[in-house]
Amino acid sequence: MKYFFPALMALLILAGISLVATPYIAEQFFPASKTTLRTADPERSKQALANWFGTDPTNVTGVQASNQASAQGNTSWFMFGIERQAVEYFIRQNGLKQQDLTPEILQTTFMVQQPPASWWQPATLKRETCFIGTDEGREIGLIYNAESQAGFLIVRTYQKPTKF
Repeated sequence: MKYFFPALMALLILAGISLVATPYIAEQFFPASKTTLRTADPERSKQALANWFGTDPTNVTGVQASNQASAQGNTSWFMFGIERQAVEYFIRQNGLKQQDLTPEILQTTFMVQQPPASWWQPATLKRETCFIGTDEGREIGLIYNAESQAGFLIVRTYQKPTKF
């Protein structure tokens, strides 16, 4: 009986230390800030763009896509060719607003977080305007050149903080 309370106290101290150390150890095995970047399958990306733009997949050309997933959310980048009517449909469906494409908007919306891909060059379209909006918790940015029927699209989805 004389060792019961010292043993109980040692057990409680060890339990407290393990509770304090657990988040640091867990972060080593299951990092919350893990980021996964992958190049998307062109055919699946083409189908997704066709669905979003309300057109047939054969009308979508030159598709390049990347996706980045992290604990904070997902970001998808698309480069594509498509007819003007489909882009107009997409803009109306998502409630995008036309804005001047200033260097600040180009940097903060399209270039602040970019894939390590040589094809992501939205400034090459040499546009003066872009379309930006939010829809169903997604931030959408679109730059489109109607003459060349080329576009760049970025879609960001942020994770909602969980409540305990």
